[in-house]
Amino acid sequence: MSSESANLAALERFFEKLALLPKPEPPTPNLFSVAGPGQHENRLSDLMAFFMGGYPGAPRWLAKALLHALVRKGHFDGEHLQQVDWEAVTTEREAGSWSAESASTKRLDLVVSGNDFVVGIEHKVWASAEHNPFDAYDSLLNSYAVKAYRCVLCPDDSKESVWAPAKKAGWPTLSYSELLVSAYALYGQDVAPSEQTKWQVFYQELLQHLASIAHPTEEKIMTKEELEFSLKHFHDLYEASARLEQFEQELRAEGKSHIAAALQIDIGNISTNKKPENWHQTRVWRFFPRSWSEQHGGATQVCLIFYPSSESEGNESIGFELRAYVESQENHDPCLKDLERAFLKAVPTSKQPDSTWYRDGSDNDTWYENRGRWLALSAWPAEYTKAGAMKALGDLAAWVDEHAFQAAMLPTEQA
Repeated sequence: MSSESANLAALERFFEKLALLPKPEPPTPNLFSVAGPGQHENRLSDLMAFFMGGYPGAPRWLAKALLHALVRKGHFDGEHLQQVDWEAVTTEREAGSWSAESASTKRLDLVVSGNDFVVGIEHKVWASAEHNPFDAYDSLLNSYAVKAYRCVLCPDDSKESVWAPAKKAGWPTLSYSELLVSAYALYGQDVAPSEQTKWQVFYQELLQHLASIAHPTEEKIMTKEELEFSLKHFHDLYEASARLEQFEQELRAEGKSHIAAALQIDIGNISTNKKPENWHQTRVWRFFPRSWSEQHGGATQVCLIFYPSSESEGNESIGFELRAYVESQENHDPCLKDLERAFLKAVPTSKQPDSTWYRDGSDNDTWYENRGRWLALSAWPAEYTKAGAMKALGDLAAWVDEHAFQAAMLPTEQA
């Protein structure tokens, strides 16, 4: 056996092992990550304020967790914590303080206050703290005439532009993870035993959402089994990626060859990108015959779209779609409408012996893009294999050339 054949055989065995890897469980969606505040700082602050007693009847679980977290870091008096009347705790959003220096009101994100204390919280998700008026915040907290505490609440991976200005101003930073340690430690004591309400569910969702953005640079995208497999078989993965790149370049070269033969032009007169594009889990080669752009002054093209598929009619695991984009220099050009009608009339809606391509017969066969300047034509190879796709690609290019360009060059009575 040649070394090339041995390499291919080894790769095939590798793919067999790869297929045996257990499929990872889909992640459980989080309400606030999917449809809530996401990482929007103001909306996330609004949600935090609610669970800090910011509204009548709202729970104060997060306020209690925050104070416990500050005690753990030595930024809140432990004995003072024991004396807090939690029924008296409230939280204000965007508390304002007049700044004489700037002649404007400066607002602090969250202010938690009780019977004999106040805590100012500047919340930072991604924004810098370099321009925050901490002096104005201090004046605001001092105006409460009670013991004042302060902190900058931020994700664990916050940049120097957050913690350095805070440290200079004497404001300690509190990370999401530090807050979550206290929140979960108190969960069984305060949240779980309380009367069953919707707030328990939403509070748990909020904690999980904060955990998901606490370490944004450490999010895992592989299971432990997948990671171990990849480390063990890195050489095979590297070899497979090189083969994939080589295969995609083969499709590019073969596509250019079939288009050139169909249009009876030199391969050098067809341009493409250096690498295929990614379109929603598919890969795409765009082909631009030079004569089309020179004659029409646009970006008319034919596309070969390929993706993993088990429906191939050959010993393959790849599927293909064909597409053409015909560009006009004006919006809603009547010529594009004529071309669309010709396409729908001429192209069969099922596989036919005398045609290498066909269309679905649905509303997705044609559509317009770029404010009506691009007409998209979609078709499928009658033979659902690489060879069939290449033949159909050339025939689609020939059809576009004839109906969009050659017909336009004829006198009206001949066209």
